[in-house]
Amino acid sequence: TGKETALTDGVLRRGRVLLNPDGSKVAFVAYDGDKVNFYLMPSSGGPLRKLCEDCGNQNLLNWSPSGTELLYYSGWPIRVGLLNIVSGERRTVLQHPTYELSRDTLSPDERWIAFQIPLAQTGSSVFIAPLGQQPAPEKDWIRVTDGSGMDSWPFWSPDGRLLYFLSYRDGSHCIWAQPLDHV
Repeated sequence: TGKETALTDGVLRRGRVLLNPDGSKVAFVAYDGDKVNFYLMPSSGGPLRKLCEDCGNQNLLNWSPSGTELLYYSGWPIRVGLLNIVSGERRTVLQHPTYELSRDTLSPDERWIAFQIPLAQTGSSVFIAPLGQQPAPEKDWIRVTDGSGMDSWPFWSPDGRLLYFLSYRDGSHCIWAQPLDHV
């Protein structure tokens, strides 16, 4: 209709807001003093549901393609996790004791996670790792870019056969694509 509608009353100081893949739900971070909480609500408006109370030093990254889980990161060293929106179960899916893992995103089949690691002041590299019940060890990570430039912000093609990323390797900010073998 083109009509704007406020979904919350403005009492909560909000952070990142994420619309789920089918557009029916909104997840967001809200701050209550020093507490970080995650909330979920229908995108058409309606009651709020608190997904995580006093979640600590965490922030939302993205929805899973299926719309059943939220990807989040927390703490230092950074740990990346999935929060099931029905059960409330949380599990760590990626972590490292020293690397700053960022810009994490799940593949369309939810079998892989793509992320970037800053390697130096002038470079960063994009990696993928298998997604399982436990975080994949570093030896199972697959380096997608060589880190010779600022390669960042990985995102998947709808069929998962290409991993797009932003790069400054040719002197301009451009979108690059790397074909991937599903197997």
